[in-house]
Amino acid sequence: MILREAFDYPFSPVTPTGPHIDPCHLAVYETLVIKGEDGTAQPGLATSWQISDDQLEWRFQLRPNARFHSGEPCDARATLEALTHLRDTFPLGVLWYWDPVDTVVAEGSDVLVFRLRYPYSRLPSLLWGTHSTIYNERQRAAEPERYGFDRADGTGPFQLVSWSEERVVAERSEHAGSSPKLDRIEWSAVLDAADRVAALEQGNVDVLHGPPFAEVDRLIQDERFVVTEHPQLSSIYLGLDWRRSDLGFDDLRVRRALSLAVDRDAMVREVFAGRGQATWSIAPPGDEFYDPAVDRGRTRDAAQARDLLRQARPDEPIRCECVVQDDPFISRIAALVAEHLAEIGVELDLRFVKPFEPFYVEVESSPACFINKWLWQDAIDAVIGFASTRCKGFPNWQHASIPALDGAFDRWLRAGPPSELQAAASAAQQIASEELPYVPLVTPHDVWVQTRHLSGFTPHGADLYPRYDRACLDATS
Repeated sequence: MILREAFDYPFSPVTPTGPHIDPCHLAVYETLVIKGEDGTAQPGLATSWQISDDQLEWRFQLRPNARFHSGEPCDARATLEALTHLRDTFPLGVLWYWDPVDTVVAEGSDVLVFRLRYPYSRLPSLLWGTHSTIYNERQRAAEPERYGFDRADGTGPFQLVSWSEERVVAERSEHAGSSPKLDRIEWSAVLDAADRVAALEQGNVDVLHGPPFAEVDRLIQDERFVVTEHPQLSSIYLGLDWRRSDLGFDDLRVRRALSLAVDRDAMVREVFAGRGQATWSIAPPGDEFYDPAVDRGRTRDAAQARDLLRQARPDEPIRCECVVQDDPFISRIAALVAEHLAEIGVELDLRFVKPFEPFYVEVESSPACFINKWLWQDAIDAVIGFASTRCKGFPNWQHASIPALDGAFDRWLRAGPPSELQAAASAAQQIASEELPYVPLVTPHDVWVQTRHLSGFTPHGADLYPRYDRACLDATS
């Protein structure tokens, strides 16, 4: 059985150290644990784990006799080598998730021990993240220029056959820890949303990500298909370089003026056909720790925006370049941002750059402002990087620094039970909505459409992409 999937972006190399993680990564690689639909850790490459009474030591029992697709053993030593490399060389910076972790050691062939600097209840969010997928580091180190392109050695149910930006192919691995029902998966990058739907309706693909939003209701009514929709774990936002005092971006009044000038509700209507949410919060509505009180009652106020701008810059207009990810939806959002800001006398010169690595390189060169979209499994954990002082530079390209927000993030990292986590998350969202380390705009819905012949393929709001180990096409497809 061959599963054919139409995706909405060109594919990044199939490596944990690449600029973006695509659905094929979840077929080729595993993580120690998996984020379940209820938000709790489920077994992955680790079959079980124990936490010490003082919560400073986590011991993970690995799947016995696990092997990479190459046949090489994926024991505790190999797992540690992968995690150590990822810890030290996360793309463009050190991953902040590792801050509470003191050491990781291998005990024997199948136990991995994490020792913490302080109790860290969010350790699973480090281990289930796609930035911590387990791979064969020795193979990558031997030929780093080829890894992720024509070879990718993981322990997932499928092994890489071929890769290009337009098409990725993987086949069932004989060394998989599970028993996948599919023989082969073919992912195609179909960049036009209408073309993706046409491919599904013509029987050329079995599942797609991202139909035209205006077509979703029609597809829901079509008995041939199953539509899954939930708030995406993402945020489209406007970033302002705080070092640009000549433009006033270090002045809270200016940041608030720009935020108030933007009509987020119009963006949801015009770009996403109502399938999304205007947001002032750094956490998207789909995140388990999202606090709806942060967004409640907020709306556009162009008159107040003009007043704040006059107070901050009575005789100094704002004109600057804005670098934008060249994505159909983000581009339309950017055009509306420019239109709305022009109404209060702010001129943006939009410059569109190919998504992911080319865009990241451009933003690293410090443009005055940019419009970006982050997509991440766990909002508060992620936003520590996008907004905390400790991460000035990647991915806090705004060089924002808000001590009160840093304090809320620290409380989050040290929180224990869910009530403490929610209190810290709510505080971080409220502070960020007032101080604006960056300006949140909108969160779209995530929509998957699949033929009814496909079962065991279950997108859910807690994870970025569905998994393939239980996917099955019936014999009539």
